[in-house]
Amino acid sequence: MGSEETVSESYDLMVIGAGPGGVAAAVRGRQLGAKTALVEAAHWGGFCLNRACVPTKLFAAAVERRRGLATAARMGLRDVGGEIDPGALWALKEELVSYFAQGTEGLLKAKGVSLLTGRGRLSGPGRVAVGESLYEANAVILAVGAAWGRPDFPGAGLAGVVHPGRLIEEADIPASALVLGAGPWALEWAQFLAACGCRVTVAARERGLLPGFDPEIGQRLRNAWKNEPIAFLTGCRVVRAEEHPEGGLAVTLSVKDREETRRFERAIHFERRPGLEGLGLESVGLKDLRVNERLATAVPGLWAVGDATGCFPDLSHGATAMGVIAAENALGAHRAYDPRRVPRIAFTSPQAASVGLSEEEAEEAGGEVITGTAAIAAGPMAMIQGAAHGVVKVVGDKRYGELLGVHVLSPFATEIIGAGVLALQMEATLEELADAALPHPTIAESLAEAAREALGRTLFLP
Repeated sequence: MGSEETVSESYDLMVIGAGPGGVAAAVRGRQLGAKTALVEAAHWGGFCLNRACVPTKLFAAAVERRRGLATAARMGLRDVGGEIDPGALWALKEELVSYFAQGTEGLLKAKGVSLLTGRGRLSGPGRVAVGESLYEANAVILAVGAAWGRPDFPGAGLAGVVHPGRLIEEADIPASALVLGAGPWALEWAQFLAACGCRVTVAARERGLLPGFDPEIGQRLRNAWKNEPIAFLTGCRVVRAEEHPEGGLAVTLSVKDREETRRFERAIHFERRPGLEGLGLESVGLKDLRVNERLATAVPGLWAVGDATGCFPDLSHGATAMGVIAAENALGAHRAYDPRRVPRIAFTSPQAASVGLSEEEAEEAGGEVITGTAAIAAGPMAMIQGAAHGVVKVVGDKRYGELLGVHVLSPFATEIIGAGVLALQMEATLEELADAALPHPTIAESLAEAAREALGRTLFLP
């Protein structure tokens, strides 16, 4: 498309991609008075709503409900079944996805955002092509997300090596599965498949679970899962995958420098890469979407947010925060995005959540580090919930008392971490957290007790 093409419309701000980051950017642009357009090829709400966050968290909720039934008899509930019906669950997934996708489109229209349906691509600085139409914009925000990649071992292209999107599309539970990785998404799928009767093996290059979290959280989750019907192979790599003569895959694994071959119906990978294909980056002289702290690319007026920047792991709430900041900066503000204030979460059972620095990261940053932990098992709410495993851990600076990190393994951890996010954002101290009058009986009250433990003045711990 040459420069002589007729421009259909001009905007103050154009956003390509209607996932969490793109929606947030477009809405914020309109709130600031900008004439704003949002371009989306197919799925309003993006990958998170349609193929990741909403479906997988529904599956995680099913696992949690099933686990809750284990304590139902103690609470006087009788004849409560616990088998997951995948067909019913997938039907509910479709209902929820459709509801929220339509709601997203309706919200954008109500906010006054112009919606352009089609694949958007750059056509030079300040120009966006959508189908055969050309548009101009003072600022463009790219929120195109990521695409599925492929593992790097021989045989990765076999039909039995799939990403979780395929499982969602097929609505089928395999008899056996090799889950590649030990991050939040991988562990959520491992636990769900196991709850549905699949024989699951988790194979991870890392030595522990939940890389990127404070190591204590991963260790405690592993302990909590001692009775889970899941096999773990850590410090492991896939050597190759081949078709098994009796069906499925024959996967050769290297475990502790020894090779062994096992049969699985499916090997599930979680490889993702920025979705830059066909985006027209060459028209503005770019090969990737590296951004600075203001989320600006090397091209004036061009911004990028979310997975498109290569900022993994996939965190839709991080993309939302980036979208707001990018829109404000594109319209004249000077804000910086701080990934340390974006929580990492795992909707496992028990849940895991972490924000700020881990103990190890704080020590590497210099200064004297102080930590405090509060095991939740002795608390009334943990006992009511049947939670035998769990902890709240805080990390702080000993000299100044500043709170540096909050880490939680417990029921409702993904809700509890919100208090930690706010505390870090407000630059709270351990003293202030210790003095917080948190409600009782809750698991969240362990936040204050962990801070008191760091300060050497616990109230409820021996």
